[in-house]
Amino acid sequence: MSITPINNYNINSKNTPSSAFSQFGKRDVTYGHINIQPDEHKPNTKEKFTPEKIRAAIGSIGSVALVLGTLMKKQKVKNPLHVDYKVSQMLTMAAAGNCGGILLSSIGQDTKDKKRKWKEGAFQMILTSAPLLFVDGGIKLCAKSKNKYINNNFAKIIASVAGVYTGSHLAVWVSNKLRNTKEAKKPDRKLKPIDMIANFDDAVAILVLTRLPFTKHLHPERLLPFIYSFCGYRSGTGNTRNN
Repeated sequence: MSITPINNYNINSKNTPSSAFSQFGKRDVTYGHINIQPDEHKPNTKEKFTPEKIRAAIGSIGSVALVLGTLMKKQKVKNPLHVDYKVSQMLTMAAAGNCGGILLSSIGQDTKDKKRKWKEGAFQMILTSAPLLFVDGGIKLCAKSKNKYINNNFAKIIASVAGVYTGSHLAVWVSNKLRNTKEAKKPDRKLKPIDMIANFDDAVAILVLTRLPFTKHLHPERLLPFIYSFCGYRSGTGNTRNN
């Protein structure tokens, strides 16, 4: 917003309100000395598509597709929707998506931007892996118990929800610890709704690992490649958001 004085304008008795303002265009109306016309020299910081974002998308999607193709070959299935996932395979696909998004989007960037990307990648990876490991461990502990109040689907779901909560907050804690002295002056990072997309794979793990009867018809595991591709894209554009 720029400051524009009103000069060379004489208000006399013959001027009416309408004639007074008729000398100014709609975009030049002023109140006092403040011109409300937006400054045209300010750059547009809200670019939707940039080469960096395109490379991050290509890197994450391509890496996830490579892992998916490998799983299809090992399991001898021709349809990617029929791939069966275990915890180790989920973590492998998540790591591939993050690394692919970061490496391809980092081409031509300086060391500072690359560090920001890897820090975002660490956050996204912990946000994916920590809850998943807690969920898997909680379900296995329930399954080994001989107590009927612990070894049941309801107890497994409760343990899984607790695992997602604990793992998600662990990821935020680690992310804040990874900040340098300059970044530490800013407010601590907190979980945002968009960050919780990474935890959707944990919801998938809960449905798959608990082996609830209705999950056979939902097939939630089919969404995993899309989730991990998005997490890799978030990592590859980490320096843009941090700036």
